[in-house]
Amino acid sequence: MVSRILFCTTTIASILGQIPVKWVTIPLVFWSLLYCIITKLLENRCYIKIKDKTQKVLRFSPEYCCRLVTFIHGLVVTTISAGLHIKHGPVWDNLGLDNKPIHNLVLVISFGYFIFDFLWCCYMRSEGMAMLAHHVVSLFGLFYSSYYQQYGAEVTAVCFGAEITNPILQTRWFLREHNLYNHTMGIVNDYIFVFSFFFWRFVVGSYFLYRATITNEVGLVIYLGGIGLYIISLIFLYHILKFFVRKYILKLTKKNE
Repeated sequence: MVSRILFCTTTIASILGQIPVKWVTIPLVFWSLLYCIITKLLENRCYIKIKDKTQKVLRFSPEYCCRLVTFIHGLVVTTISAGLHIKHGPVWDNLGLDNKPIHNLVLVISFGYFIFDFLWCCYMRSEGMAMLAHHVVSLFGLFYSSYYQQYGAEVTAVCFGAEITNPILQTRWFLREHNLYNHTMGIVNDYIFVFSFFFWRFVVGSYFLYRATITNEVGLVIYLGGIGLYIISLIFLYHILKFFVRKYILKLTKKNE
């Protein structure tokens, strides 16, 4: 645990030490303030969760509030990024170009969010090393593109591919909390999540990585960051498929027997 905290602290400090203050404070304050507002609005409210046929009255937890912030960030970033790439064409046709103002908007929004979520996860000790590594690589890519004002198309495309499944993932958690997960809505959400994760990260994402590999337009740092996120995504995919096979495939096989 000490090594994890030390890793988190030194990594975030090394990143923050090289970034203009306004790049950090404005987006970080925004997401932190949103979290505080949501926490304040829900602090005196409760909901009923049924577990093992027992009803429990629960207060909205810090995790619940943080997941709402994550849900909102995913919707905002994917909406802006989708509109951006629809307007300017596929990312592999815009490799290595200078950032546009809309690219910088996505970078700043996501940069602030990932700092907030990284610090929250470290403080709450809620995530493993794979997720923390994902946040560190994402922060570095966002910083690099913002600082050098290049590769905005590539980084925003990665943000889109990584965040488009996040609202679906958070919806799964909310459905579980509100006793709706074991109904049709939960099953449909699981299928959509698994399909979307695989399609965007390993169909579109693999082709994107291939195009970045055969061209000299993508800088080495951004390219290596993309490979790093791809490897981390493989770790996530392993756990997702393990869950999906256990919950749906094996369960269906036993039922048919």
